Amino acid sequence: MLHLDEVDLGELIAKTLDLRHWHDRVRTDVPQGLRARLDPRRVDVILANLVGNALRHGGPAVSVLIQVRAGADRIAVTVSDDGPGIPADLLPHVFDRFTKGDAARTRTEGSGLGLAIAAENARLHGGALTAANAARGGAVLTLTLPRTSP
Repeated sequence: MLHLDEVDLGELIAKTLDLRHWHDRVRTDVPQGLRARLDPRRVDVILANLVGNALRHGGPAVSVLIQVRAGADRIAVTVSDDGPGIPADLLPHVFDRFTKGDAARTRTEGSGLGLAIAAENARLHGGALTAANAARGGAVLTLTLPRTSP
C-alpha cells in the first residue's frame, strides 16, 4: 500500500544520498522545485538500491539525473555509472528475483532481491524500471513515475 505525499524530488534525492553518506560520491542534475505525488519511503528504497548497485558494481563516476518527460505528466530518474555495464545475457533478467550479476560469486553480498523489490515499488506507483547499457559503457537504470498518484 502506498503512502502518498507531495514531494520535492530534489530534496528526496538529497536525503537519500545524505542518509547513506553518498552525497560526495554521486553527481546530481536535478531541476529545482520538481514535485510529484509519491510514496517517499518506497522511492527512497528504489533510489538507494539503484545508486548502491552503481557504486558497488559500476565505475568511480556515478550520476543521478532527473528529467520531466513530454507533457510533464511523468518523471524519469536515470542512474548511470561508468562501469562495465550489465552482461548482455543478464540484461533481460536483471529485475527477476534472486538474479545476481555474477553467478560464480555465490558469497557476494546481496540476495539478488534488490532490483526485483525496486521494480515492484515502481509498479505500485504506476511506473516502471528499465535497465540498459550505455553505448560508451556502463549501466543505465531508469525509473519512470507519474507526477500524480496512480
